[in-house]
Amino acid sequence: MEAFISKGSADPQTYLEYEVGPNNVTFNAFIYNPSRVRQEGAQMDQAFISDPLGDGFKAVTRLDKLAGTWTTESQIPLALFNGEDSTGSVWRMNFFRTITSAEEFPEQKLCGWRNTGEANFHVTPAFGTIRFV
Repeated sequence: MEAFISKGSADPQTYLEYEVGPNNVTFNAFIYNPSRVRQEGAQMDQAFISDPLGDGFKAVTRLDKLAGTWTTESQIPLALFNGEDSTGSVWRMNFFRTITSAEEFPEQKLCGWRNTGEANFHVTPAFGTIRFV
């Protein structure tokens, strides 16, 4: 599962990319995407979060191989976005999942909350709007 998170209502150039897999391995980085669409040949960079546990990230994943399912509970510290109280604030987010298996490889199924229409999750105009209450 991948989450792309940005504080504010604009199509972001910089956002957090957070991933967690069925084996509870995470990826945590801030992405710099000035084209906002991961345009071919355009600059794109990432700044890895070197101590996610020390910064307050948490992930607990349960894998049920018999049922063919997995669930994860994650915690992402809002302080990374200069905001500990998010009440009333608007954020831009999107959530994705890449599904593959030994039978399907190298083919993949790509799923998203707000579909980008292409095999590219880094399309910030497709991010949905979340309002914290």
